[in-house]
Amino acid sequence: MTNVQRSAVFFITIAILAGLGVWQLLYVNPGLGAGLIGATIGASVARYLKQKRIKELQAKGLNPYDERAFHIAGKASYATLVSGILLAALVVLIGSIFAPVMTVNPFDLLGYCIAIVVLLYVVFYYYYNRKL
Repeated sequence: MTNVQRSAVFFITIAILAGLGVWQLLYVNPGLGAGLIGATIGASVARYLKQKRIKELQAKGLNPYDERAFHIAGKASYATLVSGILLAALVVLIGSIFAPVMTVNPFDLLGYCIAIVVLLYVVFYYYYNRKL
């Protein structure tokens, strides 16, 4: 995928996210709409800052896409995958043992699990970044 295609996909995704945010804001749920619009702005600013940093590194003659970063991200992804699978197995085990006692909304549980997996990835990334 070329840079032009990558940028086009990003801007289409951002436009869809902003459109959903405006629709939610006006017709359905103002809180969710404001959150979607905030996420749109946040993603756009994060991409702008990343592109700015990459251009600065390239202007200095450095390679912003070094192998160390890919290696660290790969190790963190693998560790997160294994930890996430173990976490899911643990949740299923606990849920099967205490199912009649605890009633949990499955969507809330899924949200908690996703949040934990994202936090695990961040922790593993910084751990391998310091270690390697």
